[in-house]
Amino acid sequence: MLKFKDELRRSVLYFVKKMPWKYQDGIYYLFKFKQFPNIHSPKLFNEKVLYRKFINGDYLRYGRLADKYFVRDHVAKTIGEKYLIPLIHETSDPATLLSLPSWKNTVIKPNHGSNMVEILLEEPDAQQKQRIINRCNVWLHKDFSCESREIHYRYIQPRILVEQYIGDGHSLPIDYKFHMFNQRDGRFEYVLQVIYNRSNPDLSMNFYVNNLHDVFYKIRDTGLDISAEEAALRTVLELSKTLASEFDYVRVDWYLRQGQIYFGELTFTPCAGLMTGLDVGLNQMMGQMWIQQHDIKKLAPVGNEDVPLPTMPKKV
Repeated sequence: MLKFKDELRRSVLYFVKKMPWKYQDGIYYLFKFKQFPNIHSPKLFNEKVLYRKFINGDYLRYGRLADKYFVRDHVAKTIGEKYLIPLIHETSDPATLLSLPSWKNTVIKPNHGSNMVEILLEEPDAQQKQRIINRCNVWLHKDFSCESREIHYRYIQPRILVEQYIGDGHSLPIDYKFHMFNQRDGRFEYVLQVIYNRSNPDLSMNFYVNNLHDVFYKIRDTGLDISAEEAALRTVLELSKTLASEFDYVRVDWYLRQGQIYFGELTFTPCAGLMTGLDVGLNQMMGQMWIQQHDIKKLAPVGNEDVPLPTMPKKV
């Protein structure tokens, strides 16, 4: 019986992966949330992410600013390079990592996706270095757009980045994620999502809605108090408004470490439209905050580089 269920599951998964991406996401959404998404007339936050993915989005621009290497130049020009995590090395040839004088206290990752990272607190030996180089080569050949059906990642030329490690050596830094919603009158509404305890089996989250001190909702609360960071977070909020000024919505990620503010990344389709944890009405509330443009003016790509258009496979 178990073998039959496994075979049936594999057959269904095979069939789903043959569908166009929009229909795949409809199926995944149904399994996760027990209802089909309304993609064409979205009301919920996750539905509006799917609308951006499949109906109307400035994919070239999203891709250029989701590029963890290219966005550094954009951030430096827009708010200043002092907010950037120090970059030690960047390359399209992982073998050049062997030229680094030290790998200790570094973070190695690609520029074109997520959940691909090596954090090195000590100097690796020769075998470890070769394993990391091999892993980097695998990353460079991964089409991350296929992972969660996000076409804008196909506009990123893959590279490997080596950044300075900014943690304390004991736990991963706290993520401060500002969901920025640009209103028609020029104001911003926002939701601050604080993610911590990433190194534990069950990570924790706090959500703050249009303020930085009263928690709206907690997931696995372990008593995190961000009051000592409120002054810095007010600065971060203003910086986020500047970086989000050209979009109806974008998530701006940050880290705080010993009084220093570090920019993380820009995210245009969080969790690919399948974001869990938006309980107690957050999914509806964030959907209402997002005054989504349905006639997006495609802006010129940021910078002067020529970006080759991707080949669009049928499944998109």
